[in-house]
Amino acid sequence: MKSLNIFTITLLFIMSLLTIACNDDDKEPEVFPIRFTHQDYTILFGTTASIDFYDGGGVYELEASNPDVLGKVTIDLENHQLKVFPASVGESSLTITDVNAHSSVTLRFTVEDFYLSFRIDEITGENTNPYLTKGGEIRFIRDNNNTKQVKIMRHDNLTHQMEYVANGHFDITQSSTNIFTLDMALHSKREEELEAFNYTIGGDWECLRLFESYFGYDWDTSIASKSQPVKQLEMILTDTFNDCKITSTLQPFNPNK
Repeated sequence: MKSLNIFTITLLFIMSLLTIACNDDDKEPEVFPIRFTHQDYTILFGTTASIDFYDGGGVYELEASNPDVLGKVTIDLENHQLKVFPASVGESSLTITDVNAHSSVTLRFTVEDFYLSFRIDEITGENTNPYLTKGGEIRFIRDNNNTKQVKIMRHDNLTHQMEYVANGHFDITQSSTNIFTLDMALHSKREEELEAFNYTIGGDWECLRLFESYFGYDWDTSIASKSQPVKQLEMILTDTFNDCKITSTLQPFNPNK
């Protein structure tokens, strides 16, 4: 009788373990709400912004405060990316509701005109352009009317941010001897009077293909594609008056800036 009781207790213990294991198997996996690295993003009109996200329940509802600006917005579940196809320049927020996690997050977007940005890496010789400094950027802007605007940015060593110092417009001309010249008319944010600066363009010829593609130039393609694309494109501007050389490199766009 005693051995029977021991057997019964052992059997009940095993059955309880099996029951607990089955209950654990039946539990739904924990769902963590969708999250993003930042809440504020600057993206470019005419391009597709791909923004990584983490976790998430897999079912989402998207609502833009200004859909005329933000355009088409989708969730790429396979690559864990939010895709934004902006429709115009402006500002909009986007609320993403994570249905399964019962939570939501709101992101803020600023859509700017598309631009090519070249960071100034080196200046040799006498620089007569007070707006161009080492570490700064030259941004060639492509707006709806292709007015060929240009904005000069300077790196602030205290905030480590780029600040606007001058703007204006630009044009690139090709001579009969295939010399390309960049003309810029600039004024500071405090002065309205324009100053003219002229540079011959050297470096990687692939840069000229980008200008031709985005700004509607019609150059001889055999000239504009002499070299194969490289990882980092370099543009060298040489002052036509004193041969000062300004070496710059094309920068990838960062939506988190």
